[in-house]
Amino acid sequence: MSTDSKTARTRGLRDVATVQTRLTRATPSNRTQAVSRFARLENERTRLLRELEAWNARRTEAERMLAKVDEELATMRAILLDAPASPPREAPAPRRRRERDEPAAAPTTHSHALIEY
Repeated sequence: MSTDSKTARTRGLRDVATVQTRLTRATPSNRTQAVSRFARLENERTRLLRELEAWNARRTEAERMLAKVDEELATMRAILLDAPASPPREAPAPRRRRERDEPAAAPTTHSHALIEY
């Protein structure tokens, strides 16, 4: 005997309807609400179109800058590949660290001149 009944899904915080979700999902009950919602949606559409326009403008600018860098890279490749190879530089000697057990150099004593005013 198997039971094929579906178990009830536990509800979480995502299922709780807030005031905002009620307002956005509700159908307008009168003409004033419908006009208000239409105006909000129209403004949101205009805002999104402006944002898309700004992204497209920025994209074309980025493409222009990329083309300029690619052109400069091609020039540098031609210069570097056609130029004779320079001898490799020697790596500088590593700096010697003072051991912690090693005492610091004693300060030198200087004879100071006495200045009287």
